[in-house]
Amino acid sequence: MTVLTFSNDMAPVPESISPKAAAQPLLDLPKHTIAYVEEVIANPAFGLQDNLVSRRLHDLGFLPNTAIKIVAKGLFGRPPFAIQLAGGAQFSLRRDELAKIKCRRV
Repeated sequence: MTVLTFSNDMAPVPESISPKAAAQPLLDLPKHTIAYVEEVIANPAFGLQDNLVSRRLHDLGFLPNTAIKIVAKGLFGRPPFAIQLAGGAQFSLRRDELAKIKCRRV
């Protein structure tokens, strides 16, 4: 069993993550669970602005194999969620933005 610690350094993807593990939207991730970004997908909720939102998420650091975790959720566990990247940066994301980010649990 591999034990991971969440540090302020960019963490590589541990070998213990099964490549067959199902990816899920960041929206469905439980609070304080470490996961790794798999990809940023299209979301029709953004319409013509979808590519710009995807690019902005990439610019903020939501890149493949980046460790992330949800550090806080909104009232009654609903969005917005506070997300922490492996580098220590924290962002608040809305429901539609959370749905764009596919990740794999550790």
